[in-house]
Amino acid sequence: MFSSQSEKPNKFRFFVICLLLGVGGNLFSATGFRKYAGEFMAIHVSPRAQALGGAFTALANDVTAGFYNPAGLAGIQTTQAAFMHTWQFVSFINYDYLGFTRPLTARKAFAVSLIRLGIDNIKDTRQAQVLNGTDWRLDPSKVKQFSASDYVLFLSLAQKMNTRFSWGFNVKFVRRNLAEHHANGLGLDAGVILNVWDRLRIGAMARNITTTLLSWDTGEKELVRPTLRVGTSYQIDLPQLNSYFIPNIDLVLRAESTPKVSPDNNTLFHSGFFEGALGGEFVFRDALFVRGGVDELQRATFGLGIKIPHLNIDYSFTSYDKELGNSHRVGVIVNFRH
Repeated sequence: MFSSQSEKPNKFRFFVICLLLGVGGNLFSATGFRKYAGEFMAIHVSPRAQALGGAFTALANDVTAGFYNPAGLAGIQTTQAAFMHTWQFVSFINYDYLGFTRPLTARKAFAVSLIRLGIDNIKDTRQAQVLNGTDWRLDPSKVKQFSASDYVLFLSLAQKMNTRFSWGFNVKFVRRNLAEHHANGLGLDAGVILNVWDRLRIGAMARNITTTLLSWDTGEKELVRPTLRVGTSYQIDLPQLNSYFIPNIDLVLRAESTPKVSPDNNTLFHSGFFEGALGGEFVFRDALFVRGGVDELQRATFGLGIKIPHLNIDYSFTSYDKELGNSHRVGVIVNFRH
């Protein structure tokens, strides 16, 4: 998967970058707990899900289900792999995703996923200030470079209990690096999917069930609090067009509100504890896909997809025009034969 984002100078870019990388505030203080450390784990890895406004909890049925709802992995009958690379928000922020899933039996599957968000080659001037008489100046020969990066490794297992009910869980290992400092953490996610009948699915996904704790080598602690997503997906057959349409709705319950940027007036605000998203997918001849939705910030999303033998190609568009530019993302999922 590849994506790009248009460049626009904006006073909120620095805020969003700090929020995603968790570098705001008193970074290397010896005590205390910092919030919003898990924002980078909420960035979409699937153009399909992004095009649906993120309303993907019940529909998740490909390799990216390891990220959105691991219970969806139990219904995958082929080995799948996916890759994404995107320049997130501004060109020097890199976001990468790798996913792989394989059925163990007709009712059980496992998956492994890796995401990385990072800024490389950051100028480090902390030791480059020299005293010249009574003034301080910057000595370019002493300027060094460092990186800020976040990694999450997901190990997923899913089980189909019967034709209607599936469950799955993730164990995730988190690593954060900032210059010479680092943090480690361990988290747990769990999800379920219930096929009420052939066309109606209900899904639920609980992230960071036990509250993920990240510990820095400086003594600083970061908390990633639980989030619950509940979604529905319903298939409406359109036999006259040899097609069908799937509307999706997600409701999100957070353990804490998060700071966000208003798309209307470019002001910062804290979202509520309760949010929602909706999206729809029109499928023509099981080969062409047209998608649209509204995400948790009431932004319109749009996407297209095409399915050819052993390959799914998806595109999504989301407008961040007033604060961070527009997001274009293309993704590829490969289906392997057994």
